[in-house]
Amino acid sequence: MSGSNVIRLACAAAVLAFGTAALAQTSTVKERFTFAALNGSKAGPAGGNRLELVVNRWSSDAERDRVYSAIADNVQDKLADALAALPEAGYIHWPGNLEYIVRYANRIPRPDGGEDVVLGADAPLSLWWDPSISTPSTSPRFTVIQLRLSKDGRGEGKLSLATKVTASKETKTFALEDYARQPAILTDVQRERTSS
Repeated sequence: MSGSNVIRLACAAAVLAFGTAALAQTSTVKERFTFAALNGSKAGPAGGNRLELVVNRWSSDAERDRVYSAIADNVQDKLADALAALPEAGYIHWPGNLEYIVRYANRIPRPDGGEDVVLGADAPLSLWWDPSISTPSTSPRFTVIQLRLSKDGRGEGKLSLATKVTASKETKTFALEDYARQPAILTDVQRERTSS
């Protein structure tokens, strides 16, 4: 083999190794949550199965501050724009074989040892299969998902369908207003941690 062919082969191997390492880094799953969708069986056979929400990366402090400042102004469009500008943080599988990108993912510890996981998707999620749960016709261009988990990683999830999203000065993030009054849309949520 000539010297130039050896150099070409070495360069190709280096490019392949770098690409594989980059792919492995972006596909690392930090946490995976499975859940059932409220009345999901009405969406067809797949809707009644367990679905998943995957966090590939937690949002940085800078991203958290950017999103917090947008919602602190109490302007829904600013929050939508701030979320749309963030890189992908994960995804959620939804009834109807739909998949939505999660742009923001943050954890907030609670005094009881559990935690709230606050997520921002860059599109409105709809309960299209269940008209008994009202989805406003003027939904914003995003959805906030709030999981409330116990110490053992089990709990429920609620969406910003019929409630406002409020900023929290204490945690410098956002959450659902009147969380307790909202229906649990993600039921039987279970954390399945795969890596740290």
